[in-house]
Amino acid sequence: MCITGLQAQDNRAKTIDSVLSVYNRQGMFNGTVLVTQYNRPFFAKGYGYKDAVKKQVNDTNTIFQIGSITKTFTATMILMLQEQGKLHVKDKLVKYLPDYPDADKITVENLLTHTSGIYNYTEDTVFANKGMFTAKSRKEMLAVFKDKLTGIEPGTIFSYSNSNYMLLGYIIEDITGKPYYTALREMILQPLGMRNTGCDFAVLKNKNKATGYFSMEDNNSIKAPLVDSSVSYAAGCIYTTAGDLLKWAEAVQKEQLLSKTSWQTATTEYKQHYGYGWMIGEALSKKSIGHNGGVHGFVANMFMTKEDGHTVILLSNVMDNDLAPIRRNITAIINDKPYELPEFRKEVKLPVTLLKEYIGSYELAPNFLINITLEGDKLFAQATGQTKLRIYAERKDFFFLKLVDAQISFGRDASAKVEKLSLRQGGRIVLGMKK
Repeated sequence: MCITGLQAQDNRAKTIDSVLSVYNRQGMFNGTVLVTQYNRPFFAKGYGYKDAVKKQVNDTNTIFQIGSITKTFTATMILMLQEQGKLHVKDKLVKYLPDYPDADKITVENLLTHTSGIYNYTEDTVFANKGMFTAKSRKEMLAVFKDKLTGIEPGTIFSYSNSNYMLLGYIIEDITGKPYYTALREMILQPLGMRNTGCDFAVLKNKNKATGYFSMEDNNSIKAPLVDSSVSYAAGCIYTTAGDLLKWAEAVQKEQLLSKTSWQTATTEYKQHYGYGWMIGEALSKKSIGHNGGVHGFVANMFMTKEDGHTVILLSNVMDNDLAPIRRNITAIINDKPYELPEFRKEVKLPVTLLKEYIGSYELAPNFLINITLEGDKLFAQATGQTKLRIYAERKDFFFLKLVDAQISFGRDASAKVEKLSLRQGGRIVLGMKK
């Protein structure tokens, strides 16, 4: 009986490795994965490169940025301060930031649950393109979003905004009298033994530090600039390893640092499947909690089901890796359920004269275009407000992306001239006419 169980576990681990290898070969996963079941380590491995130029590979010691998973830490710190009697989630923002617009209407709870109606500073395209890469003071950061009013009444709707957690970080600083990074270290990282975790990734000197990329392709990787930690801050500044992040997941599972009541409140849906810094969903009929994250060059995904002690941690140093379907596949495999692999597509070489026929702008919706450009003998697609990605020909008029599970097909008119494209992604097909 015991031998059979071990064999089954070994087979599932091999299956996970096979699935991750397919994603890696397709250019859809480059990073580290860690999986537990019944609160015991089940699978851990790195895939691809932490540095594409030096050909240094990812492993379980690689250090990644985790973006918005930082919010789970920030929210926990707020609740720790509440349990110490130093604040209350029903406090009005005016108590801490008296000059902030509508501060007498917005509560700390509104900030935690993204129901404040405050403008999301990462939607400021000018700032996103030019201002995110150098240190900013509190005054400078507040100036980016403080006066951009959305007209949303606080407490009425869920509207995800990194600005909420920027303000929570400032509240933590004011109450503790310490920089956010120091408070984080003293309140959470040190007690849990998270020695490979911190905030100022740009200045980190460590041989295990990953380089972040917008895209990673043979001889054509696009390195991402580093967002300054004063900009990502309490909304997304943390860097860590898969092993350290597991210590955090285990603390949550075991309800450490906070009372059982506070953990229950934090992980209960408030609006739109979101609690106090936690995304709340369902995995195979079991309650799932966690968060995803993204910052220039990095994406991360951490979800757990307390019922069976199952945790999946996926950390990637390629920004356009879509980690959610990988996580769902891993959970399915662990539970002996059906899973799906991305279709393996083989690139063919088309003549440049043919590639030139696809160049142009295609309108998929008002103010949303896909621009097709040619650089040498390589074709690229760039959607409005998104990163330019190379597309690969599978056959004439049909292309696929390696960094996301998406395909583009081109349609021709009666004279065989390219007049439209169809984008296939996430089970949907969207048509765009050439302008």
